[in-house]
Amino acid sequence: MKLLYISSGYLGIYDYLDQSMKTALSDNGYKWTCFHPSEPIENIRSIVTTFQPQVVLTILGDNLSIQAIQYFKENGIQLACWMTEDPYYFDKTYQIIDRFDYIFTIDTGALKQYQLVHQNAHYLPLGTNHSIFKPRSVEHVYKSDLLLVGYPYQTRVNLIHFLLKNTNYALTLIGKGWRNRLQKVWRNNARVMIEDTWMNPEKVSYFYNGASIVLNPHRSNNFLYNQNTSKIMNESINNRTFDIAACGAFQLIEEKPNLRSFFTEEEMISYQDYEDCLCKVITYMNDKKKKEIIAQKAQKIVIGQHTFCQRIKEMVKIIQS
Repeated sequence: MKLLYISSGYLGIYDYLDQSMKTALSDNGYKWTCFHPSEPIENIRSIVTTFQPQVVLTILGDNLSIQAIQYFKENGIQLACWMTEDPYYFDKTYQIIDRFDYIFTIDTGALKQYQLVHQNAHYLPLGTNHSIFKPRSVEHVYKSDLLLVGYPYQTRVNLIHFLLKNTNYALTLIGKGWRNRLQKVWRNNARVMIEDTWMNPEKVSYFYNGASIVLNPHRSNNFLYNQNTSKIMNESINNRTFDIAACGAFQLIEEKPNLRSFFTEEEMISYQDYEDCLCKVITYMNDKKKKEIIAQKAQKIVIGQHTFCQRIKEMVKIIQS
């Protein structure tokens, strides 16, 4: 099968996702080429004429022009789109799913809605890139008792305030906006290190490796800037779950409906609420051996089943069937 991969057209984390997809296509031995949405339509015509792809694969799909989509359809090329922000921009994604022959979504909540109107909608969580997220020996600057990587949604801010007030642990926060969202009393506290910026995945992996416990609370479905007027609940684990585990790091993950379809309670520890999180932080913080055993089990599963290489294989298998 020949595949044309069309980049998302976004920067930041999407540079990483696009590159991971391209690497996975090569590692799986597929014949493929790529196109960026900002390129002129003439480049697509040239690719279709000379390379003759059977499938177009893209992420998000909103930067791919209607003109390009129409051209692919006229030439009998199947289109597949991976919706990697679900369900947070569901208002937007729901409007474009009919442009594609296959829809893949990272969230089972969104999937239920897609399946009402699209006959080829499938659940496919993001994977990890094991060349980036892997065990590393790290310097002291990357070490912490507790680590949280991600945007400071209010639910995350509340969790951090709760843990700061109820423990004496050192805490590292990585993500743009954390300094302004924390209560002033904590902004310059010696226990709190803030990296108030978006950080590239490779550097993040160093922090994962240096943390005694990585906290993994998920994004809120009612965040002000979401485009999810249907209030679809996010039911699925996020891609950080796989990235953290691939590093061999120990995480406390917010309980999600589909978590146990990926990991047993011996392979990953979840928490139900702030009190439960606090209890488990205290329980596991100084039990290095137990954390290592649990983290190693999760790592083995992720490397064997949840990399981008495996995701591409699953996607192609579904398309070919």
